[in-house]
Amino acid sequence: MSLVATPVAQIAEMSFEGSDWLSAIEAALYLRIFRQDGTPCVERIRNLVNKGRIPFYKPFGRLLFKKAELKAVIESSKKGGFKWR
Repeated sequence: MSLVATPVAQIAEMSFEGSDWLSAIEAALYLRIFRQDGTPCVERIRNLVNKGRIPFYKPFGRLLFKKAELKAVIESSKKGGFKWR
């Protein structure tokens, strides 16, 4: 099954529990970065890598990402929220 040709409804139901490592397409799905046509935007992932915004590994010339590190990037970007008086 090609992830690029997979409809958004099916992508939303996919589970990333099988592995700690994600490919560039899987990272785009995990971070919910899509093009207007609903396919995962690998170009945006590569752009974030080039800017140093997300951690990555590149064994054998292939981009790989640790799911826990992507989650940490998301959690560290929290802005605002509930404030006590």
